[in-house]
Amino acid sequence: MDEPVPVRRAAVGCLLIAVAGIVVALLVRPAIYTLAPPRDDSVVIVASASEVANGPMEREILLSRSRGWNGERDAGDGRVQLTLIIAPSTFGAVSVVAAASPVTDDCPIEIGADRLVDCEGREWTYAGIAIDPADPPLDRFPALVDDGAVVVDLTRTIDPEGTAGVP
Repeated sequence: MDEPVPVRRAAVGCLLIAVAGIVVALLVRPAIYTLAPPRDDSVVIVASASEVANGPMEREILLSRSRGWNGERDAGDGRVQLTLIIAPSTFGAVSVVAAASPVTDDCPIEIGADRLVDCEGREWTYAGIAIDPADPPLDRFPALVDDGAVVVDLTRTIDPEGTAGVP
């Protein structure tokens, strides 16, 4: 006949399994942080593609550190907050610009019927290109649609000629 397992042996077995689980967690968790790439502002999901298809929208984003973009506001702990305008572009692409005037500090950009307008009446296209050639372009960021998510690289801007640049 089979004898029942003694309670003491079952308790010791469960305790050994729990200790083994904790040891594995203590070994694996640091390895995850060691092998994973660092988190930064080069891959930030700002919206879904279906949201942007409905028209331009404004989003507040928290950045890990300041890069000197127009409209950055201190968010504490070395982080900054930035307002972005995300708009549909040609051929299913998306344009992402900083929602702050490059000419006047503390002058937000508003979404108009067919263009962006700052507090002093200067105008830009949704892609951040100035309507008046005398005005500078808005800070424009590289963006792509990946599996239905709008992903933006907030570590660099796109220069007026359309190529990616470094601040």
